[in-house]
Amino acid sequence: MIQNNNIPQGYKDSSLGIIPEEWEVKRLGEICKVNQGLQIPISERLKKYEPNSYKYITIQYLNNAKEEEYIKNPNKSVICSYEDVLMTRTGNTGIVIHDVEGVFHNNFFKIDYNRKFANKLFLIEFLRQRKTQHLILIKAGASTIPDLNHKDFYSICILLPPLPEQQKIAEILTVWDNAIDIQTRLIASLQKRKRGLMQQLLTGKKRVHQFHELTRKEISENSCNSWTEWETVELGDILDYEQPTPYLVSSTLYNDKYTIPVLTAGKTFILGYTDEINGVYENIPVIIFDDFTTDTKFVDFPFKAKSSAMKILKTKENVNIIYVYAAMQQIKYAIGGHERHWISKYAYLTIPLPPLAEQTAIANIFSSADKEIDLGKKKLASLKAQKKGLMQQLLTGKKRVHQFHELTRKEISENSCNSWIKK
Repeated sequence: MIQNNNIPQGYKDSSLGIIPEEWEVKRLGEICKVNQGLQIPISERLKKYEPNSYKYITIQYLNNAKEEEYIKNPNKSVICSYEDVLMTRTGNTGIVIHDVEGVFHNNFFKIDYNRKFANKLFLIEFLRQRKTQHLILIKAGASTIPDLNHKDFYSICILLPPLPEQQKIAEILTVWDNAIDIQTRLIASLQKRKRGLMQQLLTGKKRVHQFHELTRKEISENSCNSWTEWETVELGDILDYEQPTPYLVSSTLYNDKYTIPVLTAGKTFILGYTDEINGVYENIPVIIFDDFTTDTKFVDFPFKAKSSAMKILKTKENVNIIYVYAAMQQIKYAIGGHERHWISKYAYLTIPLPPLAEQTAIANIFSSADKEIDLGKKKLASLKAQKKGLMQQLLTGKKRVHQFHELTRKEISENSCNSWIKK
């Protein structure tokens, strides 16, 4: 039902737009207080636990880039517990940390929130949502080292449902968080397994018949009984390369009507997309070699080149390109300096090369592993997109909890004293 002022029944207008009647708009300064942590000189940090000491919480430690350090007899205000919420205030501003215990670094704010107004997980989701993160970065400033002060943090507005609804929203989003975490760990496991396979199969420590449906006899017959004969070859003997002519394209925008990727050297790799067919390279698959960094990319789709620093590598007869690409990833080389045409040096590096049938079997194993990893990444991207959509709807009141949750309207109403069941 729509009221005369075009506001749906059960909703109201606010400084943040149309919101449910029971929801409130508050500034963070009204529901929480923050304080900075402690900056301790390295010389005063303990390397081992001692009585009355606390673990020192830094971004480096949380990223597993630093060993545990301890601070003795700190002030109570700089100690955080598992119930507290931390957020980086300087540098990489806006990173939200929770479920840690110890003394937190000066780069953090500890957010002491009023439990009567805010649910911990709801507050965390609010701080992590894209819109809030964007606002935090604006307020932190565009200097070399962004720095968010207390006043600017307190000025941020938050949309607060009643606590029972906050809890239900947090529970729903936590389901997606758990699924994202499980999927992330699955991808890491698949990638680790592939690395193990590469280390074993590309060195001959384990042979392909131990992983592949082909028997030793079948592979031996397909390779002229040369199953055990591996060679050590230079890359230049098994690869041809050509220098692409860079094409200037009128547009490399990401657009549904543009379907041809435009590749460049360096980390960017796919610069954009175009619809111009002149100069499209279709003799695929190939390996793209970056002259400056020796980075390589496997490409199995038509593309246009936009960098003279690229080399397009093709394998010669009786050489499987997927096998060679995998073997190139295992090479330990010592090429350095700032000079072009590294391909002239890289070409003399060597890899082990089994007969073509075994190369192909190994390549098929790697391709299967890559497909599993790609499917895992697509599922992860889908889960993240789903959560993003839920956050946009649930944290703004556009859709209510009972539309997503297994509890019925009656059960939710009873749990929240009939305060937020209106549409």
